[in-house]
Amino acid sequence: MSESEDKTTELTPTDLALDLEGRHSVAETIIGKEEDQKSSLPPTLAPDDPENPKNWTPRKKIMVTFVLCVSVLTLTYSSTAYVASLPALMSRYHISQEVAILGVTLTVLGFAAGPLLWAPASEIYGRRAVYVFTGVFYGAFSWGAAVSNNAASLLIFRFLIGFFGSSMINNVPASLGDYTTPAERGVYSICYALMAFGGPSIGPLISAFIQHDAGFRWNLRVMAIFSTVLGLAVAFLPETHGPTLLKRRVAREGQAPPPLTLRMIATVFKTALARPVIYLFTEPVVMLVSIYLSVLYGILYGFFEAFTVVYLEIRGFSSTSYGLTYISLGLGSLFACVLLATIGQKLYLKSAKADAERGWATQPEARLALAYYGSILCPISLFIFAWTAPFNNVHWIAPCIAEMLFAISVMLIFTGFIPYLIDCYLQTAASALAAGMASRAIFGGVFPLFSVQMYHKLTVQGAASLLAGIACILGPIPFVFRAYGSRIRSESQYIRRDHVVA
Repeated sequence: MSESEDKTTELTPTDLALDLEGRHSVAETIIGKEEDQKSSLPPTLAPDDPENPKNWTPRKKIMVTFVLCVSVLTLTYSSTAYVASLPALMSRYHISQEVAILGVTLTVLGFAAGPLLWAPASEIYGRRAVYVFTGVFYGAFSWGAAVSNNAASLLIFRFLIGFFGSSMINNVPASLGDYTTPAERGVYSICYALMAFGGPSIGPLISAFIQHDAGFRWNLRVMAIFSTVLGLAVAFLPETHGPTLLKRRVAREGQAPPPLTLRMIATVFKTALARPVIYLFTEPVVMLVSIYLSVLYGILYGFFEAFTVVYLEIRGFSSTSYGLTYISLGLGSLFACVLLATIGQKLYLKSAKADAERGWATQPEARLALAYYGSILCPISLFIFAWTAPFNNVHWIAPCIAEMLFAISVMLIFTGFIPYLIDCYLQTAASALAAGMASRAIFGGVFPLFSVQMYHKLTVQGAASLLAGIACILGPIPFVFRAYGSRIRSESQYIRRDHVVA
């Protein structure tokens, strides 16, 4: 595959300096020049530039990926590990179950608010600066939650944990896009997906034993320790954002423009902050992907509430045995990773080769090869869970198998669409991902508030069947992209022109 797939607007340091000095507006310079074809990409390093992160050694890429992805795990783990302490928190702070569950909801809502700030900030100041800044507060507020003496402060800290930690869960895919080639991107994205969607699975598994043996304080402390260590580790990673590296080179060569005034900075942020919202409501690609993934995210977090009803209330499992049922979700995620690294990568390379023979750049739809199967498997797994989980005469392994199939389907869908957005938007991928992350987090945060009541009122089989029906309605979306993807992308003002087939 040729490097032409990743070509971007290239400026010499002199050109960039002149732009910054006033030939174009400050906001236009940092966000990217408007081209005649309405494509907008910021100036970045040339593909063959030695400083381009895409030319890092495989060892360096693997090490950076490991640290970034484990930092994502700290947040997704914390988002659900809290659930194991709900009864203890209700007793300690004299609060209702609904108020206690707000600790999950507010953290996930922090995922929605944070990316709208951290995504454009990473495209202005670079990925590393944002990771360092947010990492300090992420660790500090994790410790604040661990030592909270009342419910109000605990809930506030839980929101702030999600708000500052969201810089990692949103910006890491964009960082992966910074230093991987299209052929590599799918494999590296698997690690991110495993941490992003495996974390919520292992959270209740590990925290159930911590809560049982050491109490809720140590459950919160383990989250804080985990968050602090990785927050510090991320601070030592190199910058990956090409446009930021180019601007630093300009500064080193003495061609940097005068410092931006406060008014200029405000203009830049106003424009950059608007981009995720603009993408969400005006870009058909971002809109369709966000709708699909948001509902799936809500179903995922609502699904966790079903486990408490099924295994604790109906089947009478102990708290630790209940935690072990999450192993099925973890196994499903691992199995999906194997599929993605083997069959998925082979199908992507096959599609890339076919596009190259036609004289095209590799089309983003090549990322969706396994997402088609995931969209079919998702409602099937929910229907199996609905009609096996609440019946004691059905062995517990049956709903666990359904959980594993559900985890596989979610992984196949998400690991198809996340790289899909990166391939479409490149240097502004963080904003495209932020738009989707914000909508997903709103759904994921709201679903737990009514899930328990829904499973009680509609019964487990009724509620899970309802979710399966919704998944059926949304299932055709990947196939819509397969049939009309190029046409939909051709309507975009921001997607790369070389990715649109006439």
